[in-house]
Amino acid sequence: MLAGFLARLALPWLRGYDRPTPTPAAMRAAQDRIRARLVAELAPLPVGRARGLDRLPLDERLPEAFRREVPLATYADYLPLLERAARGEADVLFPGKPVALAITSGTTSAGQAGERFIPQSPALLEHHRAGAAVAFTRLVDWVGADRLLTGRLLLMGGSTDLKRNAFGVPYGDLSGIVVSLIPRLLWSLYEPGREIALMSDWEAKLAAMSRRVARADLRLASGIGSWMLALFAAVCRERGVERVRDAWPRLAAVVHGGHAMEPLIPQFQHHLPSDVWMQEVYPASEAFIAVGCKPWRLGDGRPAALELLCDHGVLLEFCPDSDPRPEACVGPEALEPGGVYRVILTTPGGLIRWQIGDLVRAEAPGLVRFAGRIKTRLSLFGEHVEGDLLAQALAVACAATGARIRHSHVAPVLPSASEGRGAHEWLVQPEPDAPPFDVAAFAEAIDRHLRAHSADYDAHRVAQLAAPRITVLPDGAIERWLASKGKLGGQHKVPQAWEDRTIAEQILAAR
Repeated sequence: MLAGFLARLALPWLRGYDRPTPTPAAMRAAQDRIRARLVAELAPLPVGRARGLDRLPLDERLPEAFRREVPLATYADYLPLLERAARGEADVLFPGKPVALAITSGTTSAGQAGERFIPQSPALLEHHRAGAAVAFTRLVDWVGADRLLTGRLLLMGGSTDLKRNAFGVPYGDLSGIVVSLIPRLLWSLYEPGREIALMSDWEAKLAAMSRRVARADLRLASGIGSWMLALFAAVCRERGVERVRDAWPRLAAVVHGGHAMEPLIPQFQHHLPSDVWMQEVYPASEAFIAVGCKPWRLGDGRPAALELLCDHGVLLEFCPDSDPRPEACVGPEALEPGGVYRVILTTPGGLIRWQIGDLVRAEAPGLVRFAGRIKTRLSLFGEHVEGDLLAQALAVACAATGARIRHSHVAPVLPSASEGRGAHEWLVQPEPDAPPFDVAAFAEAIDRHLRAHSADYDAHRVAQLAAPRITVLPDGAIERWLASKGKLGGQHKVPQAWEDRTIAEQILAAR
């Protein structure tokens, strides 16, 4: 009772971060204010001079000058500045020294994890706090404080035990860094507790977490969907039940993000009642980009659209994927429904017109759905299949066959002497307790959905692409591959697809 009362005291303050859904004009005005503030703050610094901010007019001409004169940037463009910040040098990317270095998950890298990092400034961490507050208070308003704040709240993420580099700068997963931003009034409800949160060995952490929370009165679970399913299975074994609803009968809400939820919905529906509330979030190491415009019920079968955080200190731009020129970028207010855009960010962390490698599909001004990564689209044969379409096809196949798939990866298959056409190979790893499914029907459902929703795929199916191939992986195959890359658990996940067979062959070898 006391913990719930204390948590309620934090709500008015947290709710202040959630602002009414803006009109297109309000989005533009907010973004103009943010652009002007960031340019004025960053222009005198090395990053501002390197990216040309010091040459821009600080008047009504700024939006157009920024769009036409400031180039888009990648990680390689920033490497010298990032290395200076990582050495603890002050006033390079932002005023002052970095608070920490957020190690990126390496989702679209075939190499080892940890090769990239994003310095975090105090202002950027405050921005992350604001995004999390929007998601949390929006969920409380729909679900009700009495249902959520009278039990335990689980946040699954990376280790909170931050290491220090040779220059004394802390580094680790962003999810571990931001745990320190949880309001003190909510700490009394936080799971899995600070001791387990510090653990870096994922398998040991999962075992300890399942033992601790198996008999807890859990009201909210948050994390990447596939790892939540792994926890659900572990809790079921701990309690001797088939479904996690029997262990947590009062679980009211799930916060999810990190990869497409649609293919995982059957597994969540297996474990949880259809009236459980779901809330999608879209955070990245660079910025907290969007929050579900409203929570959705698990029984709805599809998440609500994501509302872009247009007035939370980050400049959001979107470059049409068909025309990736800097001057073609538009703001959130100018998104065209159905258009596919590359996400471009300018942040208080000193990233200026930074390409994060994500694609979104617009639903309306200010509203998007995650459409995958530029590197994980399939187009070796010119079929142009985006990640959101792959996720939808997988979800359709699961619904058609009753398959419950925890992990998947799609890779191209090149033509051979015996088969003159290429194909897509789908590596799928079912839930350990899932019954067998009709593989042929599964492949047919994927093919039918892709042909119906992608004209390019349908055209290439006639001459260049054979029907999809399905390879069912044994339990633990994906986990073994992730472990071999140092990416097991936390915020890591297998790439949805890849442009060649590098990852697929590694996964197959790990069987």
